[in-house]
Amino acid sequence: MHYPLTPQRRTAVLDGLERACGQRPTVVEAEQVGHEWAPVTRLVFDRDLPGIGRSAIVKTRRVDGEGHGGPAYLRREVAGLRTAASTGVTAQVILSDDQAGVVVQTDLGAWPTLEQVLHGDDPDRAAAAMRDFAQTVGRLHAGTMGRRTEHDQALAEFGSADVTTGTRVLRWQVVEEACRDLGFPDAGIARDDIALIRAHLENPGQYAALVHNDLNPTNALITDEGVRLVDFEGSDFGHIGFDASFLHYPFPHHSANWSVLPADITQAADDAYRNELPRIPGYDTMLAIGAAVAFTTRVTRLPVLASSDQSPKDSWRRRAQLVQQIAVLNQLISRTQILPDVARWSQDLSDAMVHRWPESANPPPKLFTAFA
Repeated sequence: MHYPLTPQRRTAVLDGLERACGQRPTVVEAEQVGHEWAPVTRLVFDRDLPGIGRSAIVKTRRVDGEGHGGPAYLRREVAGLRTAASTGVTAQVILSDDQAGVVVQTDLGAWPTLEQVLHGDDPDRAAAAMRDFAQTVGRLHAGTMGRRTEHDQALAEFGSADVTTGTRVLRWQVVEEACRDLGFPDAGIARDDIALIRAHLENPGQYAALVHNDLNPTNALITDEGVRLVDFEGSDFGHIGFDASFLHYPFPHHSANWSVLPADITQAADDAYRNELPRIPGYDTMLAIGAAVAFTTRVTRLPVLASSDQSPKDSWRRRAQLVQQIAVLNQLISRTQILPDVARWSQDLSDAMVHRWPESANPPPKLFTAFA
């Protein structure tokens, strides 16, 4: 396992808990609940700790160097959770030790993930879980609008330390180069639209709030008190359309068990999300901008999609995901008066992909098991 909870890190956690609670607990059980590249450990104690309970969640990452899992990820997690604390849809930060590379959070409990429910056998439960998920995302956004200063202050506590490694950047030049190299339609025709998208990202205006940025279905816990969101390592204060678009795609970057939703489930989720937001104009434009950002992030992977060094399953999934994403993107754009060049170029790209790789459209993506 990478960046595990070493004895030294465990000592740092217990020292911090002793300072915070006035008593030093003994760990009676340690359960791994993350995965190899993103270790998360549930520590169970010999006693209840004031304001914490009998257990806590510890995330561990690298403390230096560039790349995934570096210090910036835990720093964004801390700032995101502190900004979202009043919304009630996340865990709470108990302590963080930047030098040790640990963040300790309250334990939300052992609950099924949204992915598990969507791939279960109960369509009513899956439909309710998807609506609750959308409602929770809406509460996160509505509850953090106007709180940029608070989020900036939370990041500022880390001084001049890196908090940007791994953040989302629109790399349209990469897309243009990939299209030239692979013989796909010229992405340069969409430059003006890409400039508009960048402008919205740089100044989200009324659509600025804390954005999770990684709303895959494994990062949502289905609890008895509603859906709770985890893994805020990619969070920032930005344009809410990016998160909102994941209700429609629904999860364009999700590799394991990629599936789609029936149209009525998507509409119900969108309604639940929208009902949580304040009455602000331009909802369809907000959604189209966010969906375009998600698309521009994924389309940089064209060289990966074209690679011959991948399994048939992976090549189908990656290509079919992008074709399906383009269809959703253009459906959302069609509700607005913006991004005509992105719509035209992306449809040309989709047609070219299906012509070159017929499996991009056949077989079509499957519905999540609960709705199949």
